[in-house]
Amino acid sequence: MFTLKQLAVFDAIARLGSVSEAAEQLGMTQPAASMSLQQLEQMLGAELFVRVRKRLVLSEKGKALQPMARSMLVQAEEITTSLASASQQKHVRIGASPTVGDYLLNEICPRFQKRHPQVRLSISVMPAFDVINRVDEMALDLGLIEFITVRPTLDMLRWRQESLVVFCSPEHPLSRKKRLRAADLKDQRWCLQHRFSDTRRQFTLALLNHLSSLEVVLESDSLNILRSAVETGIGLGCLPRPCIARELNDGRLQALAIEDLDLTIPISIVSRKDVRKSKHQEDFVAELGIDHSNAVKANETGS
Repeated sequence: MFTLKQLAVFDAIARLGSVSEAAEQLGMTQPAASMSLQQLEQMLGAELFVRVRKRLVLSEKGKALQPMARSMLVQAEEITTSLASASQQKHVRIGASPTVGDYLLNEICPRFQKRHPQVRLSISVMPAFDVINRVDEMALDLGLIEFITVRPTLDMLRWRQESLVVFCSPEHPLSRKKRLRAADLKDQRWCLQHRFSDTRRQFTLALLNHLSSLEVVLESDSLNILRSAVETGIGLGCLPRPCIARELNDGRLQALAIEDLDLTIPISIVSRKDVRKSKHQEDFVAELGIDHSNAVKANETGS
């Protein structure tokens, strides 16, 4: 019978793509980690990894094993921690896109940790597509992103809806117009997020329903760069309202109300369908104001 240690080694290699990195993370020697993997493969009668260049990549049988192994490790951890002292620390790994990580979790994470001081949160901020991939690969427990994704391996849960705001410098000519329509944005210069950003994609699709093209003069992953560029008059911008709330309030930027342009974007939570959710992950989802078990059922029924 295989052991939890062997499953832990397998899970770490699957996430990190390297025996040496897995051994370091688990506090083992590399030969010991290699031996654990070999014993597991011999016991199961299957090769769990293939080497691609210098990394180890899951084989088809390895891909089938990974969610089961992760679920067993989560369950084992819950058994251990329920019998251990209350001071023993637990771990929840969360990935968030920049909008969510930098602007929507500022109050939620401190509040969660006050209520659950024994839980260690790891918050990684990265592009939404990377969050989805890392949740799918089980390198993250939960992902918070600005759009709805559809993958057969993932559960998607709608968290909230945010407004996208077209904004400009207070000195921009459009700032003096009380009523604007999408056609008034013709021939404007734009400072926008990169094309892989779903905020950018949603905005572009909405605007191109009214205009034949748009001139993008600055693209950046940095929201600070975009805000500064618009503030100095380089062009117009479009970001979720929380990203520019401070600048709107103190008058450094001005929102433009476009009458015939409806700009909203959903914020979603993603997790693996086939991996057991720990109590601490469910507690974090509950901190967002969502009943995780009911929401998952709604997702599975297509509502």
